[in-house]
Amino acid sequence: QANGERRRARDADMAFDRSLRKIVYTKHARCRMDCRRIDESEIIEMRDEGKVNYAKSELDSKRDPKFALEGITHDKQHVRVIFAQTLSSLVVVTCIDLDTDWACSCN
Repeated sequence: QANGERRRARDADMAFDRSLRKIVYTKHARCRMDCRRIDESEIIEMRDEGKVNYAKSELDSKRDPKFALEGITHDKQHVRVIFAQTLSSLVVVTCIDLDTDWACSCN
């Protein structure tokens, strides 16, 4: 039973909280969104419907756990959005179009 409790606690720590409604965008994320033609509605789609790619996530990040969510947007882009999950918001760190390598000069 102790193993089951530990597993549930670990799974809860690894859970992406889709109920967080406040989204904060880093300057880098805004630049990548512009370059890759990904808008806020697509970011929200990934928050609500994206599949967590744990291999690309950093759940033990020193600051906040980072979750990589992937999926197909309403305009048929295959994207990955990296969210840092804080206690009160989701911070969009970056976003990637997994099918197209867009020219981008973000620093």
